[in-house]
Amino acid sequence: MSRRSEHLTLWVDRRLVLRPSPIHGVGTFALEPISAGEALISMMGGLIYTDADRAAGKVELASALYNEELLPDGERIATPKSFHYYLNHSGAPNAVETSTFATTTHYVALRDIGAGEEITVDYGPEGANLGTSA
Repeated sequence: MSRRSEHLTLWVDRRLVLRPSPIHGVGTFALEPISAGEALISMMGGLIYTDADRAAGKVELASALYNEELLPDGERIATPKSFHYYLNHSGAPNAVETSTFATTTHYVALRDIGAGEEITVDYGPEGANLGTSA
């Protein structure tokens, strides 16, 4: 498979902002209260490529600007670092990913979120110790 680009769509609730995080680096925060079940962030698409594409020089990305993830079929997807990248880990998260497709990321409020509260997710066993204090 050669590299390809899927149309990139990003939607972020207008009540979210990026700020310094007491958990780790930068975090995503609520400006106003958000009710349980409300959509927070949605991203679909990105640049899809293989390790062979990268080795052949077909893909050059500035790692400070892009988030790369492995897809189930062994390909990789790169998306611009945005609000979804700055969701920090918590063992008691207030948001959850509800995506069903590898190239789609949707986050919704797991419970009511207060104004000023950091939006957090549970990274699972693989990421539970990555730069967290919660």
